[in-house]
Amino acid sequence: MDYGSLEPMRSGSLRWPPKKKIFFPEEAKRILRRPAGKLITGDPDEVARRVKSIIEFDEPKLVVAVGDYTSKKLRDVDARVNLYIVDGRVERRATELFKPENLRVVRVVNEAGTLNPEAVKTLHKLLREEGLRDTVLMVEGEEDLLTLAAILSAPDQTIIVYGQPRKGCVVVKVDDRVRDLALSILRLARYVD
Repeated sequence: MDYGSLEPMRSGSLRWPPKKKIFFPEEAKRILRRPAGKLITGDPDEVARRVKSIIEFDEPKLVVAVGDYTSKKLRDVDARVNLYIVDGRVERRATELFKPENLRVVRVVNEAGTLNPEAVKTLHKLLREEGLRDTVLMVEGEEDLLTLAAILSAPDQTIIVYGQPRKGCVVVKVDDRVRDLALSILRLARYVD
């Protein structure tokens, strides 16, 4: 299936990218707290170097880093990242940890606990862009749930890296299995105009 144009998806009713705002109930948030891929733990600098090694070994189509801390750490070790998704916060506290110097910045709004259809649509387009690189999706609001959107919008053989608070980084290799997990979480959500 071509996940680049997921209009009606497998469920028959879910449209991707969505045309309505998506709200996540507590049950979905509980599932989302579990790592969706391989959890890499340890010293943060060593974790970043290990993630860089995985990226170099796998040679993915795209690499997406989600979160200011994760993005900074990967940039510090010069890991290949095509798209950074950041919100200027680490564990809900404002920070200027990740500096998007010499990078293209695209701005979106995505309220906490939601997926905003315009933010998702922008992310979807970026992930389909020919030659995507050196780009930051700067989120006003919260970027966490855009990880789920990235899983559904990214082509196969994309690596998505996000932080697992106080544990390390999660490396997700996008394929049908991971997309099915994302879809099962979206089925728990509420859609509002």
